Amino acid sequence: MANEPFPLIQYLWVVGGILISLALPLLRKLLPPIKFLDSNKSMNTYLVVGLFSLLTALLVVAFGGSQTKNWFWYTSLLAGYAWDSTLQKIAGS
Repeated sequence: MANEPFPLIQYLWVVGGILISLALPLLRKLLPPIKFLDSNKSMNTYLVVGLFSLLTALLVVAFGGSQTKNWFWYTSLLAGYAWDSTLQKIAGS
């Protein structure tokens, strides 16, 4: 329905899932003997992917439609993680 409020809480949990998906590769790079980031180019890549992922979260919530109001926090978190992880695999990141 057009008059339903935007499911902000679910959106924020989807963003959280996406951020976890982005953080895991960064944290993996922290493990010895791998250096954190080799160049600023790597950081810029993650920034662009992160911004793109925020838009992806909006699409995930839009796709869920009115059902998103029934999502638990973990449903939203897993939806964000799964979609962003899938996009990264498709893009070859």
